[in-house]
Amino acid sequence: MAALVTVCVYWVGLRGPLLLDDHYNLEVLQRWLQGETPLRAVLFDGRSGMFGRPFAMASLALSAWLGGYAPFAFKLGNLLVHLLTGGLVFALVRRIALCDPRMAGRAGIVAALVATVWLLHPLNAGTVLYAVQRMAQLSVLCMLAGMWLYLAMRDRITTRSHHRTAVAMLFFGIPLLLVAGFLSKENALLLPALCLVLELGCYRDTTRPPAIKAFFGTCLALPFLLGVALLAINPARITSGYLVRDFDWQQRLLTQARALCDYLWKILAPNPPSMGVYTDDYAISTGLLSPPTTLVAILVLAAVTLAAWQLRKRIPALFVGWGIFLVGHAIESSVLPLELYFEHRNYLPMVGVLYAAVGLAVAGGDALGKAGLRPGRIGAVLAVGVVALLAFGTHGRARVWSSPETLAISAVTSHPQSLRANMALVKVALQQDNTQAVTGALDRLIAADNPRTRAMGYFNRLYLDCALHRDGNPDDLRQALAWFPPRVIYADPEFFGLLLDNTRRGCGAVTDRMLGDALDTLLDRATAQPDAEWAKWRLRNFAARFYARSGDWPRAREQALLAWQPGTDPAAAELLVRAQLQTGDLDGAERTYVEALARVDPSNTTDVAGMRWLRTRIDTAKSVNRPAAPQ
Repeated sequence: MAALVTVCVYWVGLRGPLLLDDHYNLEVLQRWLQGETPLRAVLFDGRSGMFGRPFAMASLALSAWLGGYAPFAFKLGNLLVHLLTGGLVFALVRRIALCDPRMAGRAGIVAALVATVWLLHPLNAGTVLYAVQRMAQLSVLCMLAGMWLYLAMRDRITTRSHHRTAVAMLFFGIPLLLVAGFLSKENALLLPALCLVLELGCYRDTTRPPAIKAFFGTCLALPFLLGVALLAINPARITSGYLVRDFDWQQRLLTQARALCDYLWKILAPNPPSMGVYTDDYAISTGLLSPPTTLVAILVLAAVTLAAWQLRKRIPALFVGWGIFLVGHAIESSVLPLELYFEHRNYLPMVGVLYAAVGLAVAGGDALGKAGLRPGRIGAVLAVGVVALLAFGTHGRARVWSSPETLAISAVTSHPQSLRANMALVKVALQQDNTQAVTGALDRLIAADNPRTRAMGYFNRLYLDCALHRDGNPDDLRQALAWFPPRVIYADPEFFGLLLDNTRRGCGAVTDRMLGDALDTLLDRATAQPDAEWAKWRLRNFAARFYARSGDWPRAREQALLAWQPGTDPAAAELLVRAQLQTGDLDGAERTYVEALARVDPSNTTDVAGMRWLRTRIDTAKSVNRPAAPQ
């Protein structure tokens, strides 16, 4: 019944738009369907994660093969994975509850309630209806399967039933699920730590067999120590990521305390209209009292953690559930230089919070029962009411996700200072020729508290004037430069690439030379970032293109040289070679060609064709400049 209700609740949102990094990660599937890219490239050349997340990409490729490159195909696949994961939530929670004397007699009811609430919780709508989050879903699916397997094999080891098989499954089955989950999203590395939470919470009064100690030694302690050692040897693996963030690792950790409390509140007291995927306006904590809620959040987390530890024997469900919540966030709420806040990060941790909440409710009901009251019927009525409210709220979120317009309007309502939300609204308003909505969105950005958001408000107003009217305001360019922070971030190349493309036919008083100078100024200010940083060299390349369009080839060559870094895409060599040829540097053009050729993937037909074109240009320039043969 819960699965059927879930399908009905979500169905209206399955034809909603792709957004944010959906196209960035999935456009390779479109090229694969058209026969332009091999399946190997889809699976192993992905743009996400350390190894391209091939397991998740294989699943998305299956969706595209069955239903085409369409939002419905991807989101229907996500819904099916959601239902399968809900079944695993039921199986896992039931097995956990059987280990708790207070819950064992009603393990089936507890598991059904937790799984139903999880399936219908509106906080999960952003995971199910955000196509690329198939990666998070499959990672969680593997982790839940691994946790269930751990409990099943742990029980066999305790009872000495099929002991050797159980030990073998621990040492081979769980690592296999970890690898499968890791190849969907790196969070699956948390699986052994989640198993430790189950061990400490479900087997409190038993002696730990040698096989269990060996399992945690080899699968948890050893990898953890190895990871710490690797980071100690090369801390740049983490610190370099902060070069393109507006916060440092200390500020991120402080902010995550507030984020975790916010997640917790949204799980326990969901307010669907406040939920959404455009959360780039989440405030950074710059100190314990800036904002003051930072210290409050830290104290709340510490208090709940202490209470869970103190009550671990009386209410094991609180300890297990809180442990799953904290460990489930241990990667994305750590010092890793990720974005500050995303609701889909609760896909697994929510299971722990819901189980802990049900455990507390059962303990409270038992206490009332001892006092002579009968809370069972009241609890049943409340449970039905909660499920109905959640289903209604999630259906509302699915309706919001059903069109770009409703998604943008809802996002701006709950996040009025979000750059992404306002620009999504601008895109919709432009399609509807609604100039008032466009002006309102840009005015909100220009009035924002965040300097970067304000700067991008001015830049986007300039961009739209250039794209729509071919007449930009130089004052918008000056204001944007004045407010722009001395740091470039991952999102900047996408915007300036659009600005470059949409100013080909001119921008009135704002010339290509002015735009090139503006980018040069921004990049020269970013002294904390090396030119080899991805965002910085991409922007240098755009600056070179602005200069090239203006006819200033010496400045174009200067910027293109700064953009030609060890990690630069070989396609970037095209502009540098042209600039070197235009300025008479034939030897430099030859060197650049040789370096670019060494970086080209022979299977990439576009880059190979580009190299042939450069070779022709260089040979032609050499023949023109070759001295005449003596008579």
